[in-house]
Amino acid sequence: MQIGCGVTTKAIRGRPYLYFWHYEERGGRRVQAFRYLGAARSEAARQKLTEALDAYLERVTAEVRRKRAEVLARALPP
Repeated sequence: MQIGCGVTTKAIRGRPYLYFWHYEERGGRRVQAFRYLGAARSEAARQKLTEALDAYLERVTAEVRRKRAEVLARALPP
């Protein structure tokens, strides 16, 4: 399991755009995926960043809890 996320700015035709990145599984491998959010100075892009980050953290938290339950089930059988 690889956990990580962040935000980056990419310049396209001289203008900055925000991208949210995170790791996800594709074909059994973890890869870094990017999601376009909008113009860097846009309030809408900043709101999308907040939503993307919250959604990612919810998914990762659920995945970590599931993994914890698996480990405990193997280590401490009933």
